[in-house]
Amino acid sequence: MSTDTDTDTDTDTGTGGREDGAAEWRLAERTRIRAFRAGRHLLLVAEGQLPDPGFETDIQQSPLRIFPQQYNLVRRRRPGFFPAVFVPYRYAEVVLFPPEAPTVVVHHADGSDSVDIEECREELAGFAAVVSGSVSGTQADEVEAVGSSARLSFDEAFADAVANLPPFEPPFPDAMDRIVMVDTGALFGGIAGLHHLFVRVRRIPA
Repeated sequence: MSTDTDTDTDTDTGTGGREDGAAEWRLAERTRIRAFRAGRHLLLVAEGQLPDPGFETDIQQSPLRIFPQQYNLVRRRRPGFFPAVFVPYRYAEVVLFPPEAPTVVVHHADGSDSVDIEECREELAGFAAVVSGSVSGTQADEVEAVGSSARLSFDEAFADAVANLPPFEPPFPDAMDRIVMVDTGALFGGIAGLHHLFVRVRRIPA
């Protein structure tokens, strides 16, 4: 379902007024957005066209303070010169999302979509296996979490995994929060066009 909203959708030429010369993220056009659930994790997949090969896309959490959270499909121009030819894109993002929510709202250049959330099917069994079991560890007092990076950045994926852990409750004053990496790997291709590094971390009791 799509609804129109008033948004700034300029042509992405120039730097958008930034002093550092970097292009700003702006809402992107889409032809289709899908969402797949695997436990606490939601896989958002957007498809569409870009004005030329010189753009990168992203799905970012909206700054709107609303529950459940909403997302923005955005694009920005990369430095350099590129041929003036439309190119298709497919971009996937992995986020934590309330498991009871039936839909997720994604804003884009043409308005916003309330996307029905589908359960992961056989084609996404590999993704579901990677993110499954990410709320409890091997012992009763251990917890695990999975993080990801669409840029294949270990730092990004590790930080995302740590952020996905439950809040640390120190058993005594000045207790240290010990976190170890237990697994890492990547998924490429499939119906979601994945290009992601995944990291699993575990909190070790003090």
